[in-house]
Amino acid sequence: MQQQGYVKEANVKSTKAGFEAIEYELTTRTYLALLLDSVSVEDLLNRMDEDVASEVLAAIATLT
Repeated sequence: MQQQGYVKEANVKSTKAGFEAIEYELTTRTYLALLLDSVSVEDLLNRMDEDVASEVLAAIATLT
């Protein structure tokens, strides 16, 4: 998941056994994926105003 950009290393801690444990945190990409999974595109489009729609369109257009 780290290679795909869904989690990133947040901290490295030493354990009582003397090992190192890496703590991970979710990325913005993960939060976006979770949000998009819970809301329909039609619902999003109905909720956003023209300014937000323009920003989303511009962001998507840069990816294609």
